[in-house]
Amino acid sequence: MGNGIKMRSAVDATGRLYPIEELHTAHDANAAIPNLLCADPICRKPVRYVPRHQQNRKNRIEPVDVPAYIGLTSGSMHADGCKFDAVKRIALIVDESDPDFVGALDEGKRDLRLLVLHNGLSGKPLSGNALVPPGGAGAGSGMGTKTFTPSGKKLDSYLRTTSDLLALRELCESDAVLAAQLILRFGTKRIAWSNFFFTKDGYDEAWELLHKAGGNAHPLALVAEVKSHFSSKPDAKYKSTFLNCRSLYRKTDIADTIESFEVSVLHADAAWLGSFPVGSNIIMFGIWEYKAATETHRKAANDDTRTITYITHKLTLKPRFKQQILAAS
Repeated sequence: MGNGIKMRSAVDATGRLYPIEELHTAHDANAAIPNLLCADPICRKPVRYVPRHQQNRKNRIEPVDVPAYIGLTSGSMHADGCKFDAVKRIALIVDESDPDFVGALDEGKRDLRLLVLHNGLSGKPLSGNALVPPGGAGAGSGMGTKTFTPSGKKLDSYLRTTSDLLALRELCESDAVLAAQLILRFGTKRIAWSNFFFTKDGYDEAWELLHKAGGNAHPLALVAEVKSHFSSKPDAKYKSTFLNCRSLYRKTDIADTIESFEVSVLHADAAWLGSFPVGSNIIMFGIWEYKAATETHRKAANDDTRTITYITHKLTLKPRFKQQILAAS
């Protein structure tokens, strides 16, 4: 797997453009696919067509569907200035970000400070984690360390930076290119990108992380496909709408027992949640809530003599800001 941005078209040595749909048709017809190059004229580095395929993962009921894309060949890198250069895009995003959120480190790396994002999303500091505010008192100043909770324009900047980085991550083939440039920190803790950004195949890992952390988890980002919307009845005392996502199902070592991991968004604005249609892909980030696993028992669909046990795990996001959900590619 490469570490660049997934592309939708490429060119051959003569400069002819090949949209991914044409490559998909050629692949299905067992027709020859030419050697491909990056479509940006200033680049023209070798790329490859990766057909749509499914990956079987351990203990998964359903295989993971991987859509077709065009990516760099192994060991190749885009030319400097190429519009598909993920490193360049990261640099552009962080250069426009607030330095109190994305701080400079040695050797050109940056750190993304998830604690200030957490404090801004929750409206209160996380107990036991203090952050020195810009220009504020620090160790040795004779004053106690203060906790910094961003608001207003600063929080807007943090949300915009996070959205831009997550949109870029979703376009990339893996965490590698962002992890090489951006270190995630939550107070004094360093957070792996694999513990921050989760696709559907990782919902179980996200739930386990939240369960282990209790109420002290860092913000998480989840990618999902919208499954349905559900709004409370007109006469309900509390108005709310759920945006429900397609669940992850996991096998267990116990016969006729299946675990499910359900992801939902809860918000009062039904029109806003409805603007993300069923079947579309979204990225959600923020402070997630989880519920302890619950068991239900149902007869098997095609065999009344069998009872299936379902162990359900729920993850819910209650966004305070609409920037916390964005459409994915």
